[in-house]
This record gives sequence, C-alpha cells and structure tokens, in this order.
Amino acid sequence: MLDYRIYRNCFSSAEMRRIWSEHATIAAWLKVEQVLARCQADLNLIPAGAAAAIETVGISDLDTEALAAEMDLVGRPIVGLVKQLRVLVGEHGCHVHHRATTQDIMDTAMVMQMKLGLAEIETGTARLINLLDGHIRAHPSTMVLGRTNGQHAVPMRLATKLTVWRSELARRLEALEQAASRGLNVQIGGPVGDLRGYENGSGERVKAAVAARLELGTVDPHWQNARDGIADVVTALGALCASLCKIAHNVNLLSSSDIAEVSEAHTNGKGASSSMRHKRNQRASEFMEAVSRLGRQKAEQIGEFTLHEHERSGGAWIGEWVIVPEVFLLTSGALHWAQALFEGLTFHPEKMAERCHASVTATAV
Repeated sequence: MLDYRIYRNCFSSAEMRRIWSEHATIAAWLKVEQVLARCQADLNLIPAGAAAAIETVGISDLDTEALAAEMDLVGRPIVGLVKQLRVLVGEHGCHVHHRATTQDIMDTAMVMQMKLGLAEIETGTARLINLLDGHIRAHPSTMVLGRTNGQHAVPMRLATKLTVWRSELARRLEALEQAASRGLNVQIGGPVGDLRGYENGSGERVKAAVAARLELGTVDPHWQNARDGIADVVTALGALCASLCKIAHNVNLLSSSDIAEVSEAHTNGKGASSSMRHKRNQRASEFMEAVSRLGRQKAEQIGEFTLHEHERSGGAWIGEWVIVPEVFLLTSGALHWAQALFEGLTFHPEKMAERCHASVTATAV
C-alpha cells in the first residue's frame, strides 16, 4: 500500500521513499563493497588495482533481474551481488568481498540509509517546532478553556497548551539525536563477527577506516547479534510518532463542529464528503493521526527482532528488512501532515473566549 501511486504521498514523503527505494538500497550495498575494498587496499590487504576496478562499477552495470533471481534462490541478496561484481572486475574478482560476510554489507548499508533518514526526520521535527513557536508568539495572552478527563476544567493560556506540545517535540528530537549516537555504526566482522581471517590487528584498522569514510561509528567487538542500537533508533521514531499522534488527535477534537476553536486551512475540494456537500472535514489532522499511529505500532515490533540466537539469527534479522524502512517511511508521512496542519492552522480566539466566559459563568452560578 505504501507504494500505491494513489496513496503513497499520504503515508510517506518523496525524499524518504528515495532513501529507502530498491535502487538506493542496492546502491548502498555496492558503496559498502567499494569502501571496504578501498580501505583494504590502503592497508595492502588487496591490490590497489582491485579496489580501483571495484570502484568503477556503477549500479547501472548490475543486472537487477538476476539479483532478484539469486535472492529467490539463495535467500540473501549479497550472494548475487558479489557474483556479478566478480564477473565485472575480471581478473580482480577474487578480491571482491574480501573477508566479509553478507550481514556486514547489508547492516552497514542499512545504517547509511538510516543516517540519511534521520537527517530528514530531524529536519522535519525542527521545522514543526518552529511552526509551533510562531503560533505561540502569535497568541501570548489568548485564553482557551482547559479540559481534563473529557470535561470542562478552567480557562488557561493557549500558549501553555502549545508550549507543552513544543517541549515534547523538542525532547523527541533530542532522543533521536541520542539514539543516532548509539545506533549508527558500521558492521565489519566477517562470518561470526570476530574479523576472522585478518592478521595483526588489520581487521580493526579496516573497520575503523570504513567507519571514517562513511562517517559512522563502531562497536566492539561487533553488533551482528546485538540489535539494541537499531532498536534505539526505531523506538525513538516510534516515540516521536506517539507524540505526533497525540497532538493530531487533540487538534482534530478542537476542530470538531461542537468545539470549533481551531480550523485547518481550506482550499476548494479539501476535506470534501462524497455524500454531504456541507461538510469540510479536517484532513491534515486525521491523516497525521492515522499515519503516526501506524508508525508507532510498527516501531513496537522492533523488540521482536532483537531476539537473536547465538552469533546470527536470520529469523530475527530478516524482519528488520521490512520494519526499519517502514517506520522511517511512516514517520516521514506523519511529519509531512504535521507540517501541512500547522502551516495553515487557524485559531479562533472569539470562540475560545465565548466558551471560557460560559464556563466561568456556569461555575459562578
């Protein structure tokens, strides 16, 4: 459904789809193979000519249909990639994928994509915070009726309500940055993670060099069966989605006919009903709520895929191939709707004052 032409802009941003596209994913696998070869050549572990030959290969040189066929047969996409690379570089083929394993390539590539995705999410969250700041500045003394347990409470400053949302999002942004510091690491370890086959500490130097070139961190000795860093990032995205969902739901409530203290920006046809021509439904807040609910729920599944057995567990690892990209996609969609909502949100102080007055009068009586 996330790929449907008719739906995709409702559930994810175009840039996030680009980051997690099949083309970008294969390109990331290829990039890791090339950087690995270059770092090994720099340490005289493979010939410099081999690294240079591997670096000349572009994604357009690869047969993606053959990659898909190999995936169907083998159950891992890197086997087919390595097979094609070895043919493409000819005499240097024996140096392709030197001392590496499939998970090294796929994990490191996924982290590269996560880094790009987090930059998009962090930018979007910061933009949303700025939009809220604008509304807070515009309503320094506007009063709105507070509501607790679904009932009228007492009048409060609208700025206070908005500042709570703003501060919550600021904490989510900080949490994303902290999660990135723990989860964005290269995976260079070989068959069982112990850099088997390298001598005299050269494996550690290769890992450090790959990390430096890709501007990623490292974990000692490895994280191929310790997925807490990935879980940290996905969980932080899920928590952001939870905050967005709460905010969207509250805006939707305040936009209802019975309250009508806020309203979304209107253009002809927006929020139209197929059967009730008088209706103008609040689309941004409802999509923001729905998509962020999906993002939060998907993120909760990451715990299942941290439960690896021994040094590698395909039954847990494979699940990440779906969950990680989908959480990023859905979070980007939720932020897209949040930005659309707060860019055009209109507050109605006269309606707020009317309800505050009625509440105070009722209390006095």
